[in-house]
Amino acid sequence: MAMRHGVGARQIVCATLAGLSQFVAGCDDATTGSEVRLREGQTSRDRAEVKMPIELWVTSQGRSEIFIRNFENLSPIDKIELPSGAGPHIVTFHSPDFAYVGGMADGKVYVIDANTKQVAYSAPLAPTLVHQVKVSPDGATALVSIIGSRTVDGSRKLTKMFVDEVKRSWSVGPSLDIGAATDKSPVCTVFSADSRRAFVSLNPSGIAVVDVPSMTLVSQIATDGFIACGMIKSDDDHVVIASAGSGGHIYTLDMTTQTLTDRGFLGASSWHSFAMTRDGTRGFGSSPLSDSVIVIDLTTTPVTKLAALRFDQVPGVGNNQPDAFGGGEPNYGNVLPVGLRAAGNVAIVNAHNLKLRSIVNLAPPAPFNPMTCGPVSTPTGSGGCAVHGVTPRPRQ
Repeated sequence: MAMRHGVGARQIVCATLAGLSQFVAGCDDATTGSEVRLREGQTSRDRAEVKMPIELWVTSQGRSEIFIRNFENLSPIDKIELPSGAGPHIVTFHSPDFAYVGGMADGKVYVIDANTKQVAYSAPLAPTLVHQVKVSPDGATALVSIIGSRTVDGSRKLTKMFVDEVKRSWSVGPSLDIGAATDKSPVCTVFSADSRRAFVSLNPSGIAVVDVPSMTLVSQIATDGFIACGMIKSDDDHVVIASAGSGGHIYTLDMTTQTLTDRGFLGASSWHSFAMTRDGTRGFGSSPLSDSVIVIDLTTTPVTKLAALRFDQVPGVGNNQPDAFGGGEPNYGNVLPVGLRAAGNVAIVNAHNLKLRSIVNLAPPAPFNPMTCGPVSTPTGSGGCAVHGVTPRPRQ
């Protein structure tokens, strides 16, 4: 069979995640196949060397809340209510002790004590659209991606923060005007192992290479479309990346040589986020407009589409919309958490056998801007994604 959209001779399986009790395997818009029924259930766990998390932190951008659920079965643990209008988008962790959150609606950074569930530090960095806060491997620096606007000079910037978790100390440092340097907006960051280089995804395309000590732009790397936060480290020097171009375009970034290796594309009808198993053999891409998660074989050259897992708990195309998968780290064991931004649901899928383990509704659906997950009109208006970021809290 000739290659088409990265799909080769391997048979493609499509599954519909219907209700709590079963999958139904059907077809997406590019494939055909027979139906197979799969039962939900607890399956054997492939435990990695790292400890399995206990908590899954889930942001509700529209409600300015963070739901804390059991990582493996989604039973409730706690809930954090941020100030009204905060608009939390993504949670990241450097250690298990503190969570870092960007306020898309109020332009603030929030550092939350993960043990007491209280805000330990906050600082205003922009009027709105603080997207991601990412701490460097050495724990001394955080970079904050502020999307901003093309119509406001200086608003599209990358801001450095100085971090000392042991002393519970955080402060705001200098910024790099990414908009002036690239005419693009910063979105998400990964660091080199020595913390001196940052690789920042850009909207509408590309990666900015930033020298962290001096906060200067080193270079840009071209990509086929928008990466969002689809950047997962496979080791200290390499990152697997998925961009939105060609319906999911997979690359490996060598952070030492600052070059990309093209690994092929998937041809999905839409694309947003990316996750990967810890051994680097299987990837997952969210296709919001088709209500699907695309399952990828990362061992083939080019990469191969294995399945399209379709969520249809809320009837109607585009009423579920899988979006974010995690905080930018590889999957833990066989657990794939999926945020369903249009439905207000969060699901746990077995990353190995692709069975649905659990799904719960956390917040009622609300209108949202698909580019920012904020309100449809202005970033400070009403509405916003009922559910967005799903991030496991690590354990030591």
